[in-house]
Amino acid sequence: MASLATYSTSGKNVVPLRPSVKDYAWGIRGLDSRVARYALESGIIDEVDPDAPYAELWIGTHSKGPSTLRNGTTLEDAVGAPLPFLFKVLSAGKALSIQAHPDKAGAEVLHANNPSAYGDANHKPELAVALTPFEAMCGFRRLEEVEVLLKRHPEFAACISEDAQLAVFMSRDNETQRAALQELFSSFMSCPEDVSSKQLKILLQR
Repeated sequence: MASLATYSTSGKNVVPLRPSVKDYAWGIRGLDSRVARYALESGIIDEVDPDAPYAELWIGTHSKGPSTLRNGTTLEDAVGAPLPFLFKVLSAGKALSIQAHPDKAGAEVLHANNPSAYGDANHKPELAVALTPFEAMCGFRRLEEVEVLLKRHPEFAACISEDAQLAVFMSRDNETQRAALQELFSSFMSCPEDVSSKQLKILLQR
């Protein structure tokens, strides 16, 4: 990524790239977003919309946002093959959606069976480097903590099936705990929106 004015046309070692910008709702708006500033500097936008959520800047060969050279050649054509990674700069103003990434074999099956929902056949191992203060959650709480939360917050329990709650309270070894956690997560993510919205409002008012 580079400004079109950064390098002369005679440069042979560094090739400026034109990245792709994604404007998801959780992005930071206007010039407060590093994505917006980098996009402006790289010449892919002429001005920054103060009301637009600039969320992600992609540098790579992904079909949904391929990078190009200044002459319009795609990065994939320039290097002769798809890159095995996608470099992203994120400007997150809100919590991102929950993501579960399959392994390579699983990704290939999911993409083949449902390409509209699984846009490519690649797995998604990730490495994050914080450019500014950043907070992330990874993994799950211990089931002992989940038990306490289910008892302490009836609004949370109302979003979990009785079978899933029972599995949590009855799990004792690694195998049953793993199964209980899977059932708990599946039940919570399958909770009807009207139920979860109602319980969230009750929780916030309490």
